[in-house]
Amino acid sequence: MAASTRIPVPVCEVTLGAQRWTGQLLTVEIALASAPLVGVATVRLPPAAAVSAVPSDSATVTIDGADVMRGTVTAVRRGLHAITVTVLDAAGALARSRPATTYEKTDAGTVIRALAGDAGVPTGDVADGVGLAWYAADPSRTALEHVARLAAWSGATAYADAGGSLVATVIGATEPQTALRYGREVLSHTQVARSSEVEAFTVAGEAGAGDGGVPEALRPTSDFFAGNRPAGPDGVHRWGFAPALRTTTAAATAGAAARRRYVAGRDTARLTAWLQPSLRPGSVIQIADLPDPPLPDPPGGGPYWLDRVTHRISARGAVTTARLVRGGPALDPLAAAAGAAAGLLTGM
Repeated sequence: MAASTRIPVPVCEVTLGAQRWTGQLLTVEIALASAPLVGVATVRLPPAAAVSAVPSDSATVTIDGADVMRGTVTAVRRGLHAITVTVLDAAGALARSRPATTYEKTDAGTVIRALAGDAGVPTGDVADGVGLAWYAADPSRTALEHVARLAAWSGATAYADAGGSLVATVIGATEPQTALRYGREVLSHTQVARSSEVEAFTVAGEAGAGDGGVPEALRPTSDFFAGNRPAGPDGVHRWGFAPALRTTTAAATAGAAARRRYVAGRDTARLTAWLQPSLRPGSVIQIADLPDPPLPDPPGGGPYWLDRVTHRISARGAVTTARLVRGGPALDPLAAAAGAAAGLLTGM
């Protein structure tokens, strides 16, 4: 008797407030993304379903017994053909918060944890990041926008994990955590190579001190580069100004992080696979057995890290789509940090 090749049907459960739904689910789509974007789950149920959930109720989406998203109901739409419930992940609470707080003698990770705590969001692994003599979390930005900004300066990526906690870590996309195979899990793979005109990124602060704890860190300077001005700004040398970065080390780290993001974003890919519920922003993957003609290397089959992932389950099937960003040894964050230390002012 021939072995069955039937694709396993995933077991999806959605808890909305006090109700748990399984068999009546029409479609479930979970779109996960890193800050400043928010993770969104869209759940469709039959119009006759006795849905009692209201905005602000807690919600959980699990697939095959494992949490994929924990969040809060933000909208319930009742139509003639379906009831649609929208759920935002933990980043949604940060997106609704507009802080007005100043922090002194701290670091990016401490500020991120404080912003999350004020919004009622638990935190997981949060990197300390760049040192800050001060940081003004003003209400012109949401707490999530502040988190994304602080994480970017530190070379980190912030996102909500499956348990509903905020994570902000440096993704070391050098070794894959998951290997997918074309023809087994992977249905399609499209690689996109973009032009790369920008040669260097420079971030300037306002003080240029060697240490954030000295009085000079609070005094504006007229020459942040101390007479050693790097090339630019121009078409191939991109500059940025971040007054909150008071030391040359912090500014160099931010410049190195900007360059790493730019270079990684020159080579991206789009992936469609049979449902892979464990994949989420921050996952590092490798794709094996890509068909001939082979894709150019790098990056070819990876490694890649994921910054956007969507899981969709319906009567038509269950698939995962993702946007992949180039990883590999050339984009090792530790190497970027060493480059920042070697060239404090340019971030090269």
